[in-house]
This record gives sequence, structure tokens and C-alpha cells, in this order.
Amino acid sequence: MRNLSKIIFIICSIMLISGICLRLTLPSSTPLRLKQQPPTQSILLLPLDSRPVCSTMVQKLGTLAGLNVILPPKACLDNYRTPSDRQKLLQWLQTNQPKYDYSIISADNLLHGGLLAARMNTAAPAEEDALLKQLQQFAPAKQQAIFSVIPRLLVSDQLLPDRWYQYQLMRYSQLADMVRITGSFALTQELRRTEAKIPAKVLDKYRSRYQQSDRFNMGLLKLATDDRRITFGQDDASPIGLPHASAVKLQSSIAAQKLQQQAQLTYGADEIASLLLVRYYLQQSNWQPKVYLHYASPKAESADMPYMAVCVGAALRNQLKLMGASEVSTPDSADLICYVNCGNDDFRPSAKQAQELQQMLDQDYKVALIDSSTNFEAEELLLPQLLANNVPINKLAAYAAWNTFSNSSGTALAQGLLFCGRLRQLQTAGAAADRLAAGAAADRLAALFAANLNFTAERILEDYYYQKLVHPQLRQTLEAFGTNPVELDSEDKTATEQYIQGKLSLQAYKLLHDNLGRTPFYQQNGQSYYLRDLSVGAKLPWARIFEVELQVWTDTGVKTE
Repeated sequence: MRNLSKIIFIICSIMLISGICLRLTLPSSTPLRLKQQPPTQSILLLPLDSRPVCSTMVQKLGTLAGLNVILPPKACLDNYRTPSDRQKLLQWLQTNQPKYDYSIISADNLLHGGLLAARMNTAAPAEEDALLKQLQQFAPAKQQAIFSVIPRLLVSDQLLPDRWYQYQLMRYSQLADMVRITGSFALTQELRRTEAKIPAKVLDKYRSRYQQSDRFNMGLLKLATDDRRITFGQDDASPIGLPHASAVKLQSSIAAQKLQQQAQLTYGADEIASLLLVRYYLQQSNWQPKVYLHYASPKAESADMPYMAVCVGAALRNQLKLMGASEVSTPDSADLICYVNCGNDDFRPSAKQAQELQQMLDQDYKVALIDSSTNFEAEELLLPQLLANNVPINKLAAYAAWNTFSNSSGTALAQGLLFCGRLRQLQTAGAAADRLAAGAAADRLAALFAANLNFTAERILEDYYYQKLVHPQLRQTLEAFGTNPVELDSEDKTATEQYIQGKLSLQAYKLLHDNLGRTPFYQQNGQSYYLRDLSVGAKLPWARIFEVELQVWTDTGVKTE
């Protein structure tokens, strides 16, 4: 890792030289300070865990919608392998929930101390019952959205010797579910042979994860009311397995108790809080947005993406329903077009798809791009084609390309719907304003577009540049130096953060000058608004390189055309 300082120096030097040269190519504009609207309401979020995608990203989405999302003190939350202080989180919730009209609450964080801790399955039945009782007593006059996650198919990487039997446990899980569905004698025999390959203690622990989850979730379902809605997610699932069996049980119970309006099942985990944020915003706005789903390839809608329990189309329709949006059959009738790319070995986006999206933007459609990849490779994404073909991605309503398909789709839909919803509100207010207020209304619109572009730029830098380009190279570099990329000590973490900072700063410069700053991101009344500067701060939230926490700063300018 000592050589990283030399690498960082070279990167920064190149970045500086490139930045100075490329700045000359940006269109001239007058610097402009756009004031963001202060939040109109505050809500409470007890996140799934402390990772940025579960916590601070939800805050940033809330800002787009004029909502101040309040998080627990960082000291109370988990830090990688250290679980949250559950008692302090509970006290924080008890103290603060009565102050706010709406709360989003992760039951897994309260019960286990976060998603990773939930995979360890350490909660006792008495703790589950106590938590259910406490949740029932919380501020009955306030609206609550409580979510719980069905354990993933694979066991925790932290559990030994459990992880030595990952394949056998996964096969057991799938066979057990297939036997449940079919009753096949042949499959039953194969199930018994698979069981014999797994130590009894390991198998019992694996089964108990789902037994515990089923018991708690059935208890949670009993708490469902019109003001206390329950959402169940599936973490890193598959169409067949014990997680699927758990989901079927929940779906059957929801239907039997006629709780379809009070309880829902969704296919993901990390993005659930963002979806619930949008649902509340849409309810408060009394607006049911219309979304048109456009697939980059004919097979995308029926594609089975990794770690997903259902196909792409089913996952999207589920998320729309959960948020309170509806699907429409034509783009002209839609408030938002969701452009869905699912790259894989058989389909990689080309200039054709880039031109198609360009045409949508030229027609002034609001487009949210879900840029998903089966093998998590840059070549399977649409974004490189958009950049190569000079498509003005600064006009996208939303962008996401991180981790699983549901993670990306939930984020892109959330950003796109919040942006379109806030735009609708500001345009309505502007139309009703008198002449003196018209100028202020116009500034608020420009500020919204700038804020949305800031969020989009952050997602591009993280989802594409970091996850698809920097992360694979960084992993190889660390392993070559004998450093475990998921167990960084303090010195290695600092050096790694410096390396990431240098890489992403250079990419931010290139992104600004190659695309984001070259064309106006918003135009009105003869005024064109440009991105003048883009900078990024990067750090690792945990002592591993799987995720990164970014802070993006942008400067805007205006030009009279």
C-alpha cells in the first residue's frame, strides 16, 4: 500500500492538467447561486443499517421532495461487524416518534442490529415478542411504515464453518422448496442425500434462520393497520428456495386476513426505505403518477436477474404498486418513462439504444434509466454508449446501476417520481403566482433541476465509475499487496480512500467536461442553465471496499440565449 501515494500523485497531476485544459471547452455562463427550497416537513427513518444506500441516500431523496429525513445518531448505528445499539435505537425511537407524522422503521435493525447481524440469527423468541409489543405501543395516532426482510438464500460469510457448506445449503434450500411444491419422491431422495452432506448443527442453524424469520414476520403482520403498514422484503433471493417458501406463507396470510392494503411483499431489501419514502410523498401530494416501462431489449421484461425472486417486469410492477404509482401503455400518457436496460452475455447495449433514449429526451420526456447488468460489468451498461454518443445525460430524470436489479430499479424510480412530483408542484405554484412571484418561481424550478442533477451525478460516479471501473481494479491491487479488501485495517483504509478519491476526482472532471457541462441541463424563458463545476468527496463507510460514500458538489451558471 505504500506505493499508493505515488499512484495518487500521478492521478492528481493528470487530473489537474486535464482539468485546466478541458475547462476551456465548457460553454461560458454567469455563476449563479440557486437556493434550494427549505423542507416543508420532517419524517423519521430508522434505517436497515448504516450503509449510505440505506441511510444518507434516503435523506438526499427526501431533500428532492422537500422532506427532511431524520436519522438516529451515528453512534447508535451499526459499523460493519459491530451491530447497532438496539436499546439506544429503541429509546431514540420512543423519544422522537411522537414528534413526527411519519416514521419508517426497520424491524431488523431493532431486533438484530442491522442486516449483517440479522444474518447471524441471534435474537431469542422472548426478544422478538418484546419488540412486537413495543412496536404496537408506538404513537398509535402517527403513521408508521415498518419493514422486515426475509433472510437471503446464502448464509452469512461471517459464519464458520457454515460458509464452507454454502453450495450444499443452497441446494438443500432449493430442493426443500421444490419438494414442498411438487411432493416429488425423486426430489425427496435427492434432498435426503444433500442433507447427509451437511453437519447437523450447521443445517439446524440454517433452518432456524427461516423459522425465526417466519415466526417474527407473522407476529409483525398482526400489527398491520391503515396507519401502521407492514412491508416484507426478500434479501438476495431466487425463484426457488426457503426464502421463497417464507414469501409464499406471508402472501397467503396477507390474502387470508384481507390485509392487501395494510401489508405488502416486495423483492429487495436495501431500497425499501426509499420506496416507502416515495409512497408517503405521493400520499401527501394526493397524486398517483403514471409510469411507462420501456425495455431496451425484447427479452428484458421476462429476464431473471441475479439475486432476484421474480423476473424484471414483475419486480417493476411490484415496486410501482408499493409506492402507489400505476403503469400505462404509452409514453405520451406517462408522467415518467422508465428505460430498462438489462445487459447480459447475449445483449449488450449499442448506439441503437443510445439513439433511442436520445429521441426520448429530445421529445422532452422525463426518463429514469435503470442500467442493470447480469455480470456486473461495465460493458453491459447503457451509460458508456450514452457517453460515447454524446447523449446529454444531464437531462435524465434519474439514473441507477448499483448492485441487484431491485436496488437499481427502486432507486431510479424513487428519484424519478420524486423529481417529477416536485416539478409538478412547483409548476402549479408558478402558474398561480403573480408577476412579482414569477421570478422566484422560476428560480425554484431551476434549483430543482440542479439538485436532481447533483443526485444523478452522484449515482453515475458511484454506480458506474466506482462499482464497475474502480472497484474491480482496486480489489486486484489490494489482493496483490496482500491486503484483504473486506478487512481493511486503519492504515490501509486511509490509503484506499485516498486512492478512490484521486480516481473519482479525475472521473468527475472528465464527466463534467465530456458531457454534463457541455449542454444546458435546464432552459426557460430564454435562460439556459449549465453545470460549471463538479467535485466529489469519497470515503469508505465500513472497513471494506464493497460500498463507498460520496458527497458531490456542483456549481451552476446561467446564460441568456
